[in-house]
Amino acid sequence: KRLYPFQRAGAQFLFTAKNALLSDPMGAGKTVQVIAAARARTLLPALVVCPSSMRRTWGREVQNWWPNTPVHVVEGTATQRKKNLESASDNPGFVIINWEAVRLHSRLSGYGDIALTPEERTPKILNQIPFKLVVADEAHRLKDPRSKQTRAVWACAQNPTAHYRW
Repeated sequence: KRLYPFQRAGAQFLFTAKNALLSDPMGAGKTVQVIAAARARTLLPALVVCPSSMRRTWGREVQNWWPNTPVHVVEGTATQRKKNLESASDNPGFVIINWEAVRLHSRLSGYGDIALTPEERTPKILNQIPFKLVVADEAHRLKDPRSKQTRAVWACAQNPTAHYRW
């Protein structure tokens, strides 16, 4: 498997950037560019927050482009998600979770005058995994700073080990 020249340029851009927005058109292979750059830097464990419809695609692409890397696609009931995240904690690799579920498995960051409840402030399993990379697929979902899913992703990205945010 080889990247196209424009994909190599995108992967190189990500390789050199700690905080980056890759805004290629839909279908241009942004997922493989992210995986190639993460592999080149060995950025594991990595958290990918994406739409539900893309979770398995991400998992498949990681297996194709970075074989033998543990992939944890977080889906199912609350019990199944919790079990999957516990497995990810023991054997870190790529943790792939959808936007709606991330707030259920992470503490929330504060914002402005929003008061956090003790439960919202308490670290959860996503905050205990030392992610080196946090990927926001469809990052426009972060546009409302008051939303719980935005503040949950912020909390994951504020982990002291999360030096890369794409």
